Amino acid sequence: MKRTVRVLTAAILCLTLLSIVVTGCTSGTTKEEGKELVVAIGTDVSTFDPHFTTDSATEVINKNLYNNLVRFNQEMELIPDLATNWELDPDDGVTWTFELRQGVKFHDGTDFNAEAVKACLERVVDKDTGSPRRSVLEMIESVEAVDEYTVKIVTGYPCGSFLRQLAHPVAAMISPTAIEKYGKDLARNPVGTGPLKLVEWSSGEKIVMEGNADYYDGAPKVDKVVFRIVPEDATRAMLIESGQADVAMRLPITELERLRSNQDLTFIETPTLMTMYVALNNQKGALADPRVRQAMNYAVDKELIIKDIVGDLAILADAPISPATWGHAEIGAYPYDPEKAKTLLEEAGYGDGLELELWTPVGRYLMDQQVSVNLQAQLAEVGIDMKIRQWEFQALMSEVKKGEFDMVLLGWSPSTGDADQGLFPVFESSQWPPGSNRAHYKNEQVDQWLKQAKVEVVPEERLALYQKIQQTVVDEAAWLFLYYPKQVVVCRSNVQGVEVLPTEHILLGQVKK
Repeated sequence: MKRTVRVLTAAILCLTLLSIVVTGCTSGTTKEEGKELVVAIGTDVSTFDPHFTTDSATEVINKNLYNNLVRFNQEMELIPDLATNWELDPDDGVTWTFELRQGVKFHDGTDFNAEAVKACLERVVDKDTGSPRRSVLEMIESVEAVDEYTVKIVTGYPCGSFLRQLAHPVAAMISPTAIEKYGKDLARNPVGTGPLKLVEWSSGEKIVMEGNADYYDGAPKVDKVVFRIVPEDATRAMLIESGQADVAMRLPITELERLRSNQDLTFIETPTLMTMYVALNNQKGALADPRVRQAMNYAVDKELIIKDIVGDLAILADAPISPATWGHAEIGAYPYDPEKAKTLLEEAGYGDGLELELWTPVGRYLMDQQVSVNLQAQLAEVGIDMKIRQWEFQALMSEVKKGEFDMVLLGWSPSTGDADQGLFPVFESSQWPPGSNRAHYKNEQVDQWLKQAKVEVVPEERLALYQKIQQTVVDEAAWLFLYYPKQVVVCRSNVQGVEVLPTEHILLGQVKK
């Protein structure tokens, strides 16, 4: 059967999405348009080049600068973006034809067309480019500009997750003129088609954007958006409470509980695709022994962390990927059993104790510092002396790529909403640092299943493979599995139209103030 999305369907979906977006932050008194919107965030960006972005904190920013061929709505359904409709050739199962939106221009005035799509996708899949997210689109074999607004993409094999892969931030459309002009300097010179355009980046302080008056979905209702980079949780809370910020992200539960009584604020609470975990270096010292990794999972009471630290803004992790991700399997969480943890450590030869170091970001994840301290205390109860080393998030991500750590607290959010992206980058052995397999996990059978799942198109067969992969990864305790966090975005009551996706992306193209 041909898979075709017609223009009428696209229009209905966009109208439905608009009705959802407008209610995202309920309004107080609507003020005149043309205002400055201030967003308080906890971490800086790593790069404005989406083809080189490896963290969702940066994607949050970049998603407002760029568009893809297709995108997700708040229910993680695929809807048109720069492509208006598409179809898969039913005979060969690998040829996709996309019709493109006409009249769209990049921020530098370059026309968006089939040649631009070809340039962007070929840039990502070209090994010489060195994109750390090349694996997301590596199935692409060729891209042909059939005419100005028609693109034909051929994949090297039938791929059940292909459309979702195209919604990933790495498939963002960048001006081909900018690619030619800036090369690697795109990291500081973003040129997309999105609703916002970069004006200024003061690293560690603020990111200033202005509205794109020519945006295909209508010019933004605010003239300027300022992302203020504020690592301190209490300071972000103070900014939103005092009105110095219009939107605040990742506030701790203690601040949220206090702010909920404030009539001038509204709250958007949504699930996420993210799994919070501790990457255990499976190739280093004591952590190379699966019994030690299993012991650590038994030693930690994750439900206590969820209840007492993150304030029930999380769900206990029963698998490496969240229930919001297609392909999730209910494997089951490690129960809290410190005595079993001690037994396993004794069997592994560490009955007299063990010293490890945990790297943790500051301000990137909800209550990340407090979670790290709690992990330290719980592991101490079974004889593991864990030292904590705190990092600014982007500095941490840069250092993590070297792979020289014992343990690191991180979140993994597959921006495709699919188990392929949820599992392949973090557990396939070719993806060791500087890739995203930060645990240095290696299992040849899992590698084989992951590759097999990539080329499988029958959903039931894909699910069966992902079930086996997740069971094996949990049994071998590749990670210290924690929880699936929820996200809460706080808005001033005069702010409308903030769109919050389970991917953690916060879209501001329809914001009114």
